[in-house]
Amino acid sequence: MSSTAPVRILQWGMLSGLGGIETFMMNLYRNIDRSKVQFDFLANHAAPPLAFEDEILAMGGHIHRVMYTASEKPFGANRDLLEFYRAHPEIAGVHVHANFPYATPLAVAKKAGVPLRILHSHNGGSLDFVAGQSALHRLKAGLHTMIANHEIDTAVTDYFACSDTAAEFMFPGKPYTWVRNGIDTKHFAFDAATRDSIRTEWGIGGNTTVIGYCGRLKEEKNPLFLIDVFAEYHALNPDSALVVVGDGILRDQVMQHIAERHLTEHVKMLGGNHKDVAPYYQAMDAFMLPSLHEGFPVVLQEAQCSGLPCLASTNMTATANTVDLVTFRNLDDGAKAWAAQLRDMLASVPRTDHSAQLREAGFDMVDVARSVERFYLEKTAVRRG
Repeated sequence: MSSTAPVRILQWGMLSGLGGIETFMMNLYRNIDRSKVQFDFLANHAAPPLAFEDEILAMGGHIHRVMYTASEKPFGANRDLLEFYRAHPEIAGVHVHANFPYATPLAVAKKAGVPLRILHSHNGGSLDFVAGQSALHRLKAGLHTMIANHEIDTAVTDYFACSDTAAEFMFPGKPYTWVRNGIDTKHFAFDAATRDSIRTEWGIGGNTTVIGYCGRLKEEKNPLFLIDVFAEYHALNPDSALVVVGDGILRDQVMQHIAERHLTEHVKMLGGNHKDVAPYYQAMDAFMLPSLHEGFPVVLQEAQCSGLPCLASTNMTATANTVDLVTFRNLDDGAKAWAAQLRDMLASVPRTDHSAQLREAGFDMVDVARSVERFYLEKTAVRRG
């Protein structure tokens, strides 16, 4: 590789659906100096188009669909990945973004002599997916956990985490670098004109109270409870609407629950894979995130940047309350208490732009990207000699 070529860092963790990890990875990629650091992306051999595939290719990134699962190739998955690494000596580092304990791409990269191997925890916990399963299933899950923990302990050169809880969940006791979930603060700054135009597009009046949610519709996000809270709030304030930005495996259940609560005319389901959600925050009046667990939710930073009072569960780090717009509430308090809290928040929190406060707190993605870029360059220079 020539002295002027950018350092190439292979990224793992981007899927086809648009979620928090995909958003973070792409924000980082857009803001990094690509004359110094270039990203490539590692994916399963049969992966559909990634969330930002066209943009990645336009920016000079490569997408390598070379991975196989152990079930697909019980004795050859890691061997194929090792051959890939050895065929690409330009890869100076591998950065794994994970919601669950996983470091196999880093373990194989270690065998190939890749000098920089980063595990980045984006989540603060997980559901118990083996409860009620067969003894064989539990045994397999336990074996996978043992392998993952061993690889995390032995194959990683550097640990990143979006929060203290995410670090404790993925690699307890390890020294780590806190990497803020940065956003484009200018883009998410409150804009009254955008608020009016989006509400007109949605057919929602200027005085209607709009509660918002942005995220995948899956069990960890607790979307059925979201509907229950809105049902209780709508009883308190009939001139209200709920806007749900996102999609997922629970979509049909959510739609059924909306119908059962007689809210069909008051809930807008916008679906997922929106490349730009910033205008939607402008049209909202408050934001809810009743998750069963989180690492450091990007959506709370986006919502706070646009000045929204946010009501979130206690199942995430308190440091997500970056500019004092987040109220945390225990899920056990129930939907009625959450609805009453929403009402009180909306009455007491004026809508103002908070983008400057987010930037001052270090959450602008330009600053985050410069910090990560510097880390990549310094570590690869030292370890490559």
